[in-house]
Amino acid sequence: MNFKKGDKVKFLNDVGQGEIVRFQDKNIAVVLNDDGFEVPVLMNELLVVESAQNIDIASETNNEIVENVISEINENLESDGLNTDTKASVFFALVPKNQNDIINSDLDVFLINDSNFRTLYSISKTENEFQSLFAYGNLEDNTKVNLGSIKRDELNDFEEINFQLIFFRKGNYYLINPINKKWNVKPSKFYKQNTFSENDFFHEKAYIYELTTEEIDLSTHISDAEIEKAKKEKERKETKRTFKSSKNGKNIEIEEIDLHIEQLVDNSEGLSNTEILDIQMARFTTSLDGGILAGTRRMVFIHGVGNGRLKREITKKLERKYPKLRYQDASFKEYGYGATMVIIK
Repeated sequence: MNFKKGDKVKFLNDVGQGEIVRFQDKNIAVVLNDDGFEVPVLMNELLVVESAQNIDIASETNNEIVENVISEINENLESDGLNTDTKASVFFALVPKNQNDIINSDLDVFLINDSNFRTLYSISKTENEFQSLFAYGNLEDNTKVNLGSIKRDELNDFEEINFQLIFFRKGNYYLINPINKKWNVKPSKFYKQNTFSENDFFHEKAYIYELTTEEIDLSTHISDAEIEKAKKEKERKETKRTFKSSKNGKNIEIEEIDLHIEQLVDNSEGLSNTEILDIQMARFTTSLDGGILAGTRRMVFIHGVGNGRLKREITKKLERKYPKLRYQDASFKEYGYGATMVIIK
């Protein structure tokens, strides 16, 4: 199905509808939903209910329409700096827990990797001239991770925050210079309502601090295409990386579990919201326990956007029953905002 800007669309895997406002890439459209939020959605999860009138279909061939869509996608990618994979954009975010009382609310802390590079990060804070480690880890490309929460009055203890970032790519490896950044914190700033604003990463208002939008210079490196060509010429085939379970020796890769109710039962008609949630959480727990036993390294649970209740229940379950497991939002590009990745190993 061909989509274009202005199409009125319905969500196939969620409640509601909206209008396509732009294209993130060839597979994902950004939809302005009924609540006024722009949400990235896979095109195969959309159904056109009213076609835009800005293209005269009778006067254009299907190929011309496709070319127009591709052209628009490329224009959006260029304007966002995404037409190349060499931009390393990382952001630090503070999101008030209580959006109705922003200036008194405690804060959730996030690190956002809006690039095509994986990132090793180390974050420390300075308090009374002494440094202490705040967070560290490995953040997948095009994802964000919740680093925890801080009390509102704890902001006064932050004199400065130091960030160290190391970027690396999937596939062929390139040596990239690390990034060091120091942020002098001004706690009084966060007692102002206008400090927190609408943004591209959260449905809620947030303060977004840009750590880097460095352009990574790969001009001195051989391109991936040239490397692949050389491999083919030497008749060497690239094999897909797999992981072996220490228990049964089977090859186990990243596992995806779709928690949409229509994937779990033959007929959900007549089920209450509570019953649906119980079924979804039972599938989540059973699947996660099975993945742990099987030695799976990562599991992606697809829960959709909706009203956020299923995602909140998943987060609660992980924190209470599986406190040693790490989790984060799955790839924006592949799943939009509707999936959580659990890192088991």
